[in-house]
Amino acid sequence: MSKAKDIAYIRLGRRNLKSSSNYYLDFGLSMLEKTDERILFHGHSSHFPCWSIEKNKQDVLLGLGFYISSKEEFERLKTLEGAKFFPSGRLGIFPFVNVTDPSGLSVDAVFSEAFEELNRQEIPLQKFWNAPGKTERINFPRPFDSGPAKVIRLGHAVLLKQEFLKNAQWYCDTFGFIPSDIQILPGSKEPVIVFLRCDLGDKLTDHHTIVIASGIDDRLEHCAFELEDLDEVAKGREWLLERGWKSAWGIGRHLLGSQIFDYQRDPTGMLVEHYSDGDRFDDTVPVGYHWINRKSLYQWGEDMPENFLDLTLSFHKLKELLKGIFLGKEIRMDTLLALKKTMKISPRTWIKY
Repeated sequence: MSKAKDIAYIRLGRRNLKSSSNYYLDFGLSMLEKTDERILFHGHSSHFPCWSIEKNKQDVLLGLGFYISSKEEFERLKTLEGAKFFPSGRLGIFPFVNVTDPSGLSVDAVFSEAFEELNRQEIPLQKFWNAPGKTERINFPRPFDSGPAKVIRLGHAVLLKQEFLKNAQWYCDTFGFIPSDIQILPGSKEPVIVFLRCDLGDKLTDHHTIVIASGIDDRLEHCAFELEDLDEVAKGREWLLERGWKSAWGIGRHLLGSQIFDYQRDPTGMLVEHYSDGDRFDDTVPVGYHWINRKSLYQWGEDMPENFLDLTLSFHKLKELLKGIFLGKEIRMDTLLALKKTMKISPRTWIKY
């Protein structure tokens, strides 16, 4: 086992680099490098790229990377079956080991002993708040500026997998992830979603760095980027809407992870999330178990649109399902059908689908 310290980057294949580039600049990422074949972006906490969009014939997830800071653990990854070592970085200067998860996804382990230095902690601009019995902002209106949100860092990725248990176990065994919360189906009590965090011992880490969920196909469901606070989340939403991009759902607060969120859709229709104020855990917090349903996705917020969750059976999904069955994957059709039925139920009594 080699313990991941954090998510390093996501690599996306895109047919139209120009529209994707325009979108992610409006989203709040900063451009680091641009060629005809690839555009790299970074957040404000690091100059190391966290987001790569690469010229491709299809709009797909090409791979992702995790940071490894232990030399011993990095060397151990080289011994895994099918592992390939690269002395120079894929997106930067750091060496990496490439492995493949059970679904066939390319996963990089990026070695950096000075991992903490990559993510410098900026001192946020002090903000003054007024509340009953407490007045900090006197004779000074709340300032506001229009523009893209200030993305601090890539926070997490949600991966749909046809073989849920096999993939969840692989990420735990290979990168040392531990579960924060597991969601189960009513009736069968079968697990269908797991929120996995890095095991940093007594050091704090995000409630989840990756989420593995049961799916009819293997794909990236969404990625989330951390912002400073609610004001930045709202500012980012205003800017994206003003620029003509499509909103998906928000603003609200999640139940598992507690983040204040706002979901948007990039030019390909993929979900991307701005969030702030997420939970931070050490290794002492026990795993939680919860029913899976739409209601469990948020404490409060805008009414969830029916189409926020993609429950339609498209030609692409059907093709991928048949492909998985043909390849002998352990696909639980009864689980997928039960999950779809559960997730079609409205999350609130006043929301009618």
